[in-house]
Amino acid sequence: MTLAMAALAPCQAFAQPSPPPPDLDCSIGFEALRNWAAWLPGAERGSAGNHDVVTVTQPDVWRVEITFTGPGQNAHPAVVLRKFVKQVTGVWTAQSKSCGFGDQLQFSELVAETKAEDSRLTNMSRAEVEEQKKKLSPLGTP
Repeated sequence: MTLAMAALAPCQAFAQPSPPPPDLDCSIGFEALRNWAAWLPGAERGSAGNHDVVTVTQPDVWRVEITFTGPGQNAHPAVVLRKFVKQVTGVWTAQSKSCGFGDQLQFSELVAETKAEDSRLTNMSRAEVEEQKKKLSPLGTP
């Protein structure tokens, strides 16, 4: 009986769901969000243009990019969390949440740009998946 339980234990570990992706809590403020992101398990710091970016990933399930604006940039201070989630279809969908602590008009423009980019990235992933399906299908045209 003990041997059977020991043999099943590794299988149960694989059955556990992956941890959920991080989410923003705008109520804590810009600097607290920056500190929180830096301490996320597996966080990798980098930059994209003039933005600081923290990336956290659960491979083949989800990826999160947390972008912090810098001084002199539109909508600063602002934080954008873009979450990529792999759907059962293989399509990676992009969804964003933003926190703005400065000029609200500039922040509204940032949110609109972010949502448009989410749609573009999701549509690009969808097109890639459809192209792969055509290559794999015996009925697809080469």
